[in-house]
Amino acid sequence: MSSDWEVFASMLVKDLGRKFGAGIDLANYEVKSAKRGGSYEYQYHKNTGLEKLARDTEVGHLFFDYFDNLREVDLRYLHGSKLSQYFGRWMDEYPNPYPQRYRKNIPYGFVKQNGILLMTLKDGEVIFPNLATEASPTSVTAEQGEAGELEG
Repeated sequence: MSSDWEVFASMLVKDLGRKFGAGIDLANYEVKSAKRGGSYEYQYHKNTGLEKLARDTEVGHLFFDYFDNLREVDLRYLHGSKLSQYFGRWMDEYPNPYPQRYRKNIPYGFVKQNGILLMTLKDGEVIFPNLATEASPTSVTAEQGEAGELEG
């Protein structure tokens, strides 16, 4: 569900978002997800759509794509200003009178080609970026702990 991706993104970028109200998903980011190769859907509502569309040009966009039942997940970032070819056209074409729904899409290929890859998960483990790990000490005596010396 989209709310699961929003919670995950919130933890990754340390953005708690807003508790109430329409608009972008987090305080400074819009979060999108799609099956790998699918497009990312944007949906605009009758009363707040134009306002949200304008805000989309000013914030960061986090794009998750997933594959093989979530065994592979990529996260890419694009600032809204880099998506102006979409948002500008959507504003120009914004319907009046407003229909039931105004849904638009950004293609996966555009995001893959132009987005900054922030993270790749494979089988639940981060494989990109390469996270530096420190070896844990195998044992520590009270004296070593106090002296700051660790075996390992």
